[in-house]
Amino acid sequence: MNDKYLKRLTYELGKEKLDAFLICPGEEFKFLTGFDPMFCERFQGLFVKKSGEAFYICNLLYEEELKNALPGSIKIYSWFDGERMTDVVNKALSSEKLIGGRIGVNSTAQGFNLLEIAANMKVSFVNGKPLLEKIRMIKDEDELDYLRYSAGIADKVFEKVLDIIKPGVSEREIQEFLMESMVSLGGDTPECIVGCGANSSYPHYSDNKGIVKDRDIVLLDYGCTYRGLYSDMSRTVFVGEPDAKLRECYELVLRANEEAEAMVTEGAYVPDIDKKARKILDEKGYAHTLINRLGHGIGYTVHEAPDIKQSNKIKLVKGMAFSIEPGIYIGGEFGIRIEDIMIVNEGGRGERLNKAPKELVVL
Repeated sequence: MNDKYLKRLTYELGKEKLDAFLICPGEEFKFLTGFDPMFCERFQGLFVKKSGEAFYICNLLYEEELKNALPGSIKIYSWFDGERMTDVVNKALSSEKLIGGRIGVNSTAQGFNLLEIAANMKVSFVNGKPLLEKIRMIKDEDELDYLRYSAGIADKVFEKVLDIIKPGVSEREIQEFLMESMVSLGGDTPECIVGCGANSSYPHYSDNKGIVKDRDIVLLDYGCTYRGLYSDMSRTVFVGEPDAKLRECYELVLRANEEAEAMVTEGAYVPDIDKKARKILDEKGYAHTLINRLGHGIGYTVHEAPDIKQSNKIKLVKGMAFSIEPGIYIGGEFGIRIEDIMIVNEGGRGERLNKAPKELVVL
């Protein structure tokens, strides 16, 4: 069990006036417990009470496995397929004095199960995802070092991948090269997006069937984990000389990236950073094409708090880690994105973790 973060969670429960927190299997559960049980339609989850005590509810299918995986102090309430799940949940919540309580839920809690439970007993569920993000938004020095190392892996892979990008190479081949290279350098759970030509105009492109052509654009967005902490970097390169429009757009995105990153420091107001990047893109009327936030937090997941966007009215604090990734996306034509991971380091200064070159690359 991750005692450091469980203590943070129980502390926040009191502040948020929650009686308990339900954490169903998934990334957040694995992060807190170190265990990743199979998760199906049958209700199960760990309840952490504001007192710090915890108990688990699951189907009999999982009981023995969970007894071996969780500390012995965690009581397990199990139910059989022939029983009504809500009867066992009612018994457990009554025994744990949570009937009538407010319970936060994590991002993998299944709505149909929660609705059934709430309809059969007096208990209210509330969105607890922001609370879970809050307790791990500030990274300690070890975590920041792991982020640095993970970013270094992404940087080294960029040097290698340029050698294989040429006309006739498929997006899939580039993806496979990126992922294999990250693993060879010590990275875990590699992920990547590769979009060439018009496919680069889709910010979260999910296919890989495109073939690189002469005078093409190739967008690379990739990362991996090191000791559980993610990297995430984007670079856009050109196969053959880009035309004047592409050059203009690239230089705008690069300026937006660099000037927004220069604003990162302890106490900086997040909406101002987002506005700065969009103001630069709008010098040529392209701000409307940046249809997403300027950046996202990063850590034990690729996307977590804090978001770098105008509606997130907070100031930066030491230990925060997030991306700065302005882009121009013209649907069906092209997309350009430059993304680095930034941290607010112990001196309160902004530190760019990705050192890979950002100047325009023509292959």
